[in-house]
Parts: sequence; C-alpha cells; structure tokens
Amino acid sequence: MSDQETHKLFERLPQTVVPTNYDLTIQTFLDTFKFNGHVIIHLKVNEPVNSVILYSADLQIDNATVTSNSKDELPGTIKMDQENERVNISFDKKLEKGEHELSLKFTGDISNRMQGFYRNKYTTPDGTEVRYGASTQFEPADCRRAFPCWDEPNFKATFDITLITPKNLRAISNMPIKSESEYPEDKEWKITKFDRTPIMSTYLVAYVVGEYDYVETKDSNGVSMRVYTPVGKKEHGNFALDIASKVLPFYAEYFNIKYPIAKADQIAISDFAMGAMENWGLVTYRETALLIDPKFSSMDSRQRVAIVVAHELAHQWFGNLVTMDWWTDLWLNEGFASWIEYLAVDKCYPEFDIWTQFVADTFARFLIPDGLKSSHPIEVPIGHPAEIDEIFDDISYLKGSSVIRMLHDYIGDDAFREGLHNYLKEYSYKNTTTVNLWSHLSKASNKPVNEVMSSWTLQMGFPLVTIIEEQQPNNIRVLKLKQQRFIADGSVDGENLQWKIPITIFTKSNPKAIAQQILMEKPEITITLNNVSEHDWIKLNYNSIGLYRVKYESKTLARLNEPIANKTISPQDRLMIQDDVAALCNAGHQSFVDYLKLLLSYADEDNFTVWKSIASTMGDLSSLLEYTDYFDQFKRYRLKLFSSIQQKVGWDPKQDENPLVAMLRPMILSIMGKSGDQAIIDEAKKRFQQHINGDLIDPNIRGAVYVIVSRYGDETTQQELQKLYKAAEMTEEKVRILRSMGQSSNPTIIEKTLQFIFESEDVRMQDTASGLVGCTSSSIGRDLVWKFLQNNWVKLVDRFGDKSSFLIAFVEYCLTDYADGKIASEIKSFFDSANTPIVTRAVKQVIETIHMRAKVLQRDSKAIQEYLTQ
Repeated sequence: MSDQETHKLFERLPQTVVPTNYDLTIQTFLDTFKFNGHVIIHLKVNEPVNSVILYSADLQIDNATVTSNSKDELPGTIKMDQENERVNISFDKKLEKGEHELSLKFTGDISNRMQGFYRNKYTTPDGTEVRYGASTQFEPADCRRAFPCWDEPNFKATFDITLITPKNLRAISNMPIKSESEYPEDKEWKITKFDRTPIMSTYLVAYVVGEYDYVETKDSNGVSMRVYTPVGKKEHGNFALDIASKVLPFYAEYFNIKYPIAKADQIAISDFAMGAMENWGLVTYRETALLIDPKFSSMDSRQRVAIVVAHELAHQWFGNLVTMDWWTDLWLNEGFASWIEYLAVDKCYPEFDIWTQFVADTFARFLIPDGLKSSHPIEVPIGHPAEIDEIFDDISYLKGSSVIRMLHDYIGDDAFREGLHNYLKEYSYKNTTTVNLWSHLSKASNKPVNEVMSSWTLQMGFPLVTIIEEQQPNNIRVLKLKQQRFIADGSVDGENLQWKIPITIFTKSNPKAIAQQILMEKPEITITLNNVSEHDWIKLNYNSIGLYRVKYESKTLARLNEPIANKTISPQDRLMIQDDVAALCNAGHQSFVDYLKLLLSYADEDNFTVWKSIASTMGDLSSLLEYTDYFDQFKRYRLKLFSSIQQKVGWDPKQDENPLVAMLRPMILSIMGKSGDQAIIDEAKKRFQQHINGDLIDPNIRGAVYVIVSRYGDETTQQELQKLYKAAEMTEEKVRILRSMGQSSNPTIIEKTLQFIFESEDVRMQDTASGLVGCTSSSIGRDLVWKFLQNNWVKLVDRFGDKSSFLIAFVEYCLTDYADGKIASEIKSFFDSANTPIVTRAVKQVIETIHMRAKVLQRDSKAIQEYLTQ
C-alpha cells in the first residue's frame, strides 16, 4: 500500500471513550534496558461500547481488565494493530455509559532511538566507567512507546506517576515528589510517587531516571526551580537557572496568568534528538542548549541557551496550558514561542541587541525555503502523525514567528497582550485552533486580524514589492508599488497569489520614524510623499518587520548607499537591503555584480548581525563560485571586504567589550582564514600549538582556530583534534571540534572524519549531523559526503529510524550547495528508489535549489569574472 493510501485511511480516535486520569507505575531495569509498567486509566464512557481502542507501540501488553461501578473485574481480549500503532481491547459485556477503570500491565524496551522512554549513556566524572540513565521524549506521538494511552493532543487528562528505581538513582518527573519509600521486594530499590499533574496532553508527560547534580532557586513568585546537570558539573547549571528565574516571572506578568505548577525544573540529557522539549514542569534539553561552563563556554553558546530557555518556558503557557487541538496548528505553538523568546531575552539581556539578530536568524532565514515552489503554507493540514516531523521546519518556526512579529507590530503591544490574556484565560487546560486566537486579537484591537493573517498562514510564499518612481514636480515623490509572489529562481507565479501587506515607508528627512503606513490590499497602489527632495533616499519596510522583499529601481537603490555607509538607518534595515539584493540576483532580477558593488558601502560596518548576514550571503556565493576557475579572485575580494572589520576586532578581547563583538570576532577570523589570509592562518596554527601545550585559546575564538587549522593542517593536526575531542568534557567543545574536523582540504582526511563520525564509539548519534555538515564545507567534501550517503543510506535509515528528522537534516544540510543539474538528477533518482517518505519534501527543495544555482552560474558567471578581474 502506498504512503498516500495509508495517510488517507488514518482516523483520529473516537470521542466515545475518554481518559480522565492515568495512574501510572513504571519500574526501570537499566542493566537489561527493559521496563515493566502498570497503568490504571480512569475512563468516561460516553455511549455503550464493546471495545476500547487506544495507542500502543513497541509494548507487550500482558493483561487488560476493566472495573466498573459494581467493582466486577471484566477481562479484556487484546488485539494489536501494529501498522497503526493501536491496541483494541474487547469485552464480553458492553461497557455502559459512565465511569470505568481500565487496568493494563505491560513491558517494553528502553531503546536507544531517542524517542519514547529511551536510554542515555554517560561516563562517571573521572571518565573511567560508562553508565546509563533513561528519559522520555514523547512529542509528537511517542508516549505510546512508553505506556498505552490516548496519544493525541486533545485527549487531556491528569497523571499520577510512580517510578520504581534503584536507590542510588534520581527519579524526576513533571511534578514535585509526593513520597519516597523503600521497595518491599528489594531493599536496594525505592518507590517515588509524584503529585498529580494538571490536566494536560500525553506528549508533555516526562520522567527521568539517572545520576544528576542540581542547582536551585526560587523565582520572585515563589516557584521552585532546579537545573539538573551531570554529576560534578553543578556550576554549569547556574547560567540557565539565572535566566529561567528572570524569564518565568516575565511571562507570568506578560500573560497576566500565574505559572500553574509548584516547580519549574530543567534537565540536561546526554542523548537528545531535539534542542529541547517543553514538558510541563520538567523541560528536557540537549546538553549544549542548557549547560554553560563559566570558564570555557563561548558568548554564542550563552546566547543560544538564553534563547532556548526562553522558548521552552513560553510553552509552559502557550502550548501546555492551552494546547493546539491537532498538529495542524503546531505552527502556532512553535511560531509563537519562537517570537516571544526574543521579547523575553531582550527584556532581560538588552546587550544582545536580539531583535536585530531576529532579522538575520529568523526572518531572513525562512525567506530562503519559502521562496521555493516546493514550500508549504504555515498551516498544513496534517492527517497522519507520521507527517508531523516533516513540518517541524523553518516554515513552522521561523516564518511562524515572523508572522507573529508582524501582527504584534500591526495591532500594537497593548491590544496584543489583552487579546493574548483573554485567549489563554478562556482556553486554559483546553485545546484550541488558530482562529480562536485571531478572534481574541481582533476583539482587543478592532482590526481585521483574521482577514489579514489568513493571507500569510494559508498560502505559501511571500510577496516581492516592486517600486517604480514617477516623475513629479519639486519635492513630491510618487511611488507605484506592485506586489507579486517572490519565487527564488525568478519564475512567474502562475497562481497570481496576493497578500494584505502592512507597508511602511521612511525617508532621509526623518530616518527614525515612519513617514507613511498603509495596508496594501490590491495588486498595485500609488503612494505620494510630500516634501521629499528628489535626491533624498527612500526606504520601504521600517526595521524589516513586514514579510516581503523589496525591489528598487537602480537609482532608488543607489541612493541607499549613503544611509548604509553612514549607518543612519537601523542595523535591521542595513542587513535586509543587501539580503534582498542577493535574493533578487539569485532570481535573475539583477546581476550579482550589482550585489558585489553594493557591499562596498558596508566597508565601515561595525554591527555583528549585519556582518553575520553578509557572511551568510557570501557563504552561499562562495559555495557557488567554487565551481569556477576564478574562485581565487573571489577570495581576494572577500579578504578586501572583511579586512577593515578584522583589524578593528583583532584576535583578543578588549576589556568590558560588548558581547556582540565577542561573537563577531570568530566569524571574521574564520572567513579571513578560509579566504587565505596567511598572517591569520599562521597565527591560528601558533595558537593551536600553544593550546595543545596547555595555554588555552579563548573559548569565543576556539571554533574559528579549529576550523582554520583543520583546513590547512595534515594528518597530525587531525589526530590532535581527535585527541582533544575525546578528552573534552563539555558537549559544546566536542561539537566545536567535530564541526571543524571535516573542513580539511585533504580528501583522505575527510573520509577518515566520516568514519570517525559514524563508526567510532566516541560520537553520539545526536552529534552526527554537526560533524557531517563540517565535511560539506568544500566541493571535495560535498562529493565525498554524497557518495557516503548513497553507500550508507539503508544503514542510516535503520540506525536512526525511518521517521527520524536526522534524515531530513542529512539531505538538507549536505546536498543543497551543488550547482549542477546532472547531480540534481542523480539525487532525484537515488531518493526515488530509496523510498524514504520522510525526506520527500527535503529532496524536492534540494533539487529546486540546485537548478536555481546552476542557472545563476550560467547567467552571471562571466560578468562576475569580469568585475573581479578589474
């Protein structure tokens, strides 16, 4: 049966039988990786039934009985439906309308797949002994691998959890501990009972067993908070604890709703597939997303931890208290948290200038996949939960949050907060859909939120707004604006999609204020600006809040060189001008020569985020021009562009410098190193040598040094990096080294790195993608990785699971940078026969991107070469 057919047949569970409470007991055996379970599920039967259907996967259910009001035990017959991950329990007698208790005994494996209830491997603090713990990851639909349940978000219930574990291990769950007692059958074991949870969805249940240290505090509202760390690394939890204790009260005030549980714990899990998971009261994290070494963590890592913690804590309200009815509205959950995380970090840490980073990391990033014809709308109808992993992507998170940012700006903070509060209040402990939020925000703001928003969430893509200036008498400027869907390869939008676009315009006479604001609802509009001289610059999209790209006429664009060079417009705007032009060049609206000329206006740029954005665009262009014979000339252009900022930031931190400078330095150093600046390469080698001898490199520039020495080093360098990798205690440091190892220019070394990543015991499954991406940083590496994927695909699918998002990452991160139609066809035919449905969309996007890049080379290569030769 084809996938399409199974997906069509999928039906959600009926509402005839509904769980109200789970009384769950789990006993874990970490020596055999097995667990025993017993669950008593309190049911409300809404109409008489002969059987009960619920979810169960990879579990052996040994015994099922129902007790009704009469206290008679009714045995059930168990029938598994493995394909649909369900179990049907039928009874000889009808279960009448009313309350019943379903008791199930079951056993399962503590797997190594990082889903369900699975195992984590760690070593004792002295590094001598390998040990195991276990933890859960249930979103989207893996609670069924831990205990039989109604595993859909709108079957909310309360949970009473009991864990039976060896005495020496910690047992932790969503709620505070209610009691601990000795296990009567074995004095070396203990029984830990937890308080009853609030009414919640199955995907938010969590329990963890293992050895942990912790730091703790209370927030200003008296909520008890802990950060659990590996044993001996207690102080690595302080940074996240500090953030959480500021952010939680910020949300309680912003939403005007108290945090509903007595504790808010966070825990670092040694093997973890995602970045983090917002389980209510016990948020689980990958180590790099939570732990900060006060001495050896980079500023970049600190900022990432701040953002991830703020994201997960936002979900405690938006997602946990109020939950989407079905996975179709996942975008709202994730998009919202991905927007408000910035609001929270900005309030607590203004020095990160985080909203500018939003434009580079969130806004500009989603525009790339969303410009493809193979994109999808934010709101995607989800049938089968197997499709969910596909949309945990840049569109749901990044476009979702950009849409929320635009909406927040459109209706204003007061109306936004009021509507949000009313929405959260009305749907507390319930499920809801996107439309409900829109109607609350409409009511609070008196604006047509639903109408405006649906054009952004229900159709894919985004508009390109083209400006044409009409000749007018003195000091009047008339602008004709036209909208059409922006398509990355420059093709015309056959569907003629239109949006309701909040347009803002500002000009030279007042660069810090909006001169005109209008909702563009038609394909074309005309705007008149009075008192603006014909030589003044004009810019659309103040602070880059509207979701559109702008195409200026050449003279209108040329006037923007001045405010870019003297930095009179905001970093957000400086950043997007060049990002838009690069996208227009990719689409063939302009030549890349225009882009290279425009960048000269940025010679005195000093903003970290603007450089980050330029570096990203230059990275894409580099990977393209690598396929030409004038790549060395391009590297010289790159050196010239980045050299003035490199001289400003140097190698070593100044006293009390802005955290953003600490993040800018490594980025510039690694670009200069990769571009072949000999002085920088020599200095990196020298510092690496000193580092090995015990004079440690500043953690902020360590990653850059590793990349440079790996690129220009030999086998000995690789052995040194491997030694450092094995000795590193922090995952952050391990990932830094792993990313750099494959960046060598020697094919033999890259092949050995691939072996190391996938075949040695040293690299965790969760870190393989980081290592693999490093190997694709050059055309040589890219070819080796593509060969590797073809030869090992079956093994990878088997190891990670055929629904694993890692497979999507391997395709997206490793194959996008080709620029040759022949390879695109190779990729297509390979994956057509591989039959791995989870990567279908990713493969389409990769093929479309490669064709687009090939076109750019055909179109612009000669002109770029001429420009660089001058």
